[in-house]
Amino acid sequence: MNSSEEYNFNKFSNLPFYTEINAKFLEFAKIDDQKTIVDLGCGTGGITKLLIDRLKNAKETVIYAIDHSKTALKTAANEIEETKNILVKFCHSEVQSLTDVIKDKVDAIVYCNSIHYVPDKSDLLTKIKSKLNNKGILAFNTSFFEGSHPEDSLEFFRKWMLRSLRKVKKEYGISAKKSNKVESRVQLNQEEYKNLLLENGFEINSIKTNRIDVPIEGWHHISGFSDWIEGILPGIPLDIGRDVLQKSLAEIWEELKLNSIPRIWLSVSASPKV
Repeated sequence: MNSSEEYNFNKFSNLPFYTEINAKFLEFAKIDDQKTIVDLGCGTGGITKLLIDRLKNAKETVIYAIDHSKTALKTAANEIEETKNILVKFCHSEVQSLTDVIKDKVDAIVYCNSIHYVPDKSDLLTKIKSKLNNKGILAFNTSFFEGSHPEDSLEFFRKWMLRSLRKVKKEYGISAKKSNKVESRVQLNQEEYKNLLLENGFEINSIKTNRIDVPIEGWHHISGFSDWIEGILPGIPLDIGRDVLQKSLAEIWEELKLNSIPRIWLSVSASPKV
């Protein structure tokens, strides 16, 4: 198993609470009557499976499941059964190469909890707009935006981060390099996302935030995700970072007698301006 597979997002994305978040996101997106849908950054198919479940009574629907990971696409293809009315086409591609794999215009594009990774969001939105029909829908969400941490979660994060930094120094004799910042940590706020869409030829259908109570399993598994480790402990080897974050989490969780810690998800629906 290579490092990208060992430290990926899959364990977190398979948790029941996260599936529930995605199901509510698809309700928000209002794309059930669309015939051609792109699941952008589909990973191992969590959103794709939810789409199939929602659309199972639809006629002649096509879902394009796009991801940069061949391993993730293979997993998704193996887990998703043939459906009578829905055709799923798996496409190996970087998100930014959307226009290379999707030749015709589509009715909807969903992009789940990943837009924060894209360095040139304007370029991506231009490409998405070029592939949407006039009444098409772009729906995306993210939990990595400025405003994702509620006020009542800040004590937990402060204690968790400080404990982790001290532990990595004490137990391993190394320190994080704060200058090494991953793209997911360079965050926009809600208003900036709104303006970005407007500047790139979209109109906003709906925009909302949801407060989600994340259980300890969520924080434990996200601590094994490479981008989370690199965001909190930049420059620290992934195996050490995971170990330190998960141990510190368990200690702080017990000390503060926690049941869950909230996080805010931002959801946006937009369409090309006609």
